[in-house]
Amino acid sequence: MTPESPAQPWYRTLTREHWFVFTIASLAWLFDCLDQQLFILARDNAIRALSPAGTDALVLTKLSGWAQSVFVAGWAVGGLIFGSVGDRVGRARTLSITVLIYSLCTGLSAFAQDVTQFMIFRALTGLGVGGVFGLAVALVADSLPDAARPKALGMLQALSAVGNVTAGLCAMQIGRAHV
Repeated sequence: MTPESPAQPWYRTLTREHWFVFTIASLAWLFDCLDQQLFILARDNAIRALSPAGTDALVLTKLSGWAQSVFVAGWAVGGLIFGSVGDRVGRARTLSITVLIYSLCTGLSAFAQDVTQFMIFRALTGLGVGGVFGLAVALVADSLPDAARPKALGMLQALSAVGNVTAGLCAMQIGRAHV
């Protein structure tokens, strides 16, 4: 561990291990937020494609709302479950598991054969997303030196916005391709 010095900027007090933890946690958040926003962009089309032909527009709207609701419910449950799991088996290992869950289940969402399967995959994705949020913050807070912690956590939060903005840029690019 490097001694903290008020004369040094916070990032110079970090060791390779600190940078590794910070980078992994930040990327987990960034892609977590990217996933969430891309889901919002694709949700209505996915619901429409997975519903029987001729499904009423009001029913499609309700199903879309349900898809968002099960995702957010999974998110809440994931935060509760994986926070406790992280305390018992280690935050780094549990963070890896939650990233795997949201990545795998996001990918499986593309293979859903109907709305029910899609919602199950989105609920499971939510579990992983919820786990990542709490675990990444706790891991950074526990691992980095006291002087670096507030700035690193602020940066972690800011990088989540990069995921959101990236999703918006993707939407703009896709919209431009269809014009």
